[in-house]
Amino acid sequence: MGMGGAHMALKPAKHSASKTVQRANSGQIIDQVIDEAVSDLRQRNVGVAKIAVWKIKSQTVGLDVELVRQKLITRLTATNRFKVVSRERLSELLQEQSLSLSGTVDEKSAVEIGKLVGVEGFIDGYASLENNRFTLNLVLIETKSGVILWAKTIERTLR
Repeated sequence: MGMGGAHMALKPAKHSASKTVQRANSGQIIDQVIDEAVSDLRQRNVGVAKIAVWKIKSQTVGLDVELVRQKLITRLTATNRFKVVSRERLSELLQEQSLSLSGTVDEKSAVEIGKLVGVEGFIDGYASLENNRFTLNLVLIETKSGVILWAKTIERTLR
């Protein structure tokens, strides 16, 4: 199910051969972590089907969190269990309401935005790549109540 090393999770930069190998390994590890997270979420009875993936945050320099977010969306969509609303569509709807997609989703904003755009849940997350370890923390917040329905932290060591 993984996308392999074809897409690097680290932003391009001038690197030695060892850095190129590390980027390829990190891409494969990130694919595995996302696969595991989506598999875990799919097995849970969370009671929501229409979701949006919010911003994946990180303080790791060079970690392409937008690519991590896009891979997460791809995997969620491929399950055929979730309908994923695009961030672009969310932006359009929220602009009509004079709101913004910047910042994090908390319980209060999830309820408010969910009502406006018709999603049942938001996935929010944080990713880091430090000391040869990739960590992905994800939460699914129900928009009806603001309750966290699912949370998962997965860590992997780069080879």
